[in-house]
Amino acid sequence: MPIDAARSDPVVAIREMTGGRGVDVALELVGLPLTMDQAVRSLAIFGRAALVGISDRTFKVHPYRDVINREAEIIGVSDHLAQEIPRLIDLVIQGKLDLALAVTQTVPLEAAAINDVLDRLDTFADDVRVVIIP
Repeated sequence: MPIDAARSDPVVAIREMTGGRGVDVALELVGLPLTMDQAVRSLAIFGRAALVGISDRTFKVHPYRDVINREAEIIGVSDHLAQEIPRLIDLVIQGKLDLALAVTQTVPLEAAAINDVLDRLDTFADDVRVVIIP
C-alpha cells in the first residue's frame, strides 16, 4: 500500500500498517536529511536502513532510540562502481541500453540549469532523473 508523505507522516503510517513493528529494510533513494531520518525511524528491531541517495548532507541519528535499542543497521549502498560508467555509456551509444523511460529531463551544461534541477530535488519534483548535456 503506497503512503503519500504529503498527506501524512510516513513513519507514523508505516508503524500503523505494521502494527507498531516497523520495516525490516528501508531503502532511502533521495539523499535528503528528511528521508534518511524517516528511513531510520521506520525500522523494526534488527532492521536495516540502506542509504542509496547521493548526498553530502547530514542528518541526526539518535543512537539509543534509533539504532542501539533496535539493534538496527544503517548501511551505505552504491548503485554502481565508478569503473562501470564507461561501459554503461558505451552501451547507451550502441543503442543496447535505452534510458528513454528513465530520463525525465535533459538540461544544458550551465550552472543555472543544473542548480535549478538540484533545488527541485528538495521539493520532490517529478523530474528526478536528469541528464546534463554539453
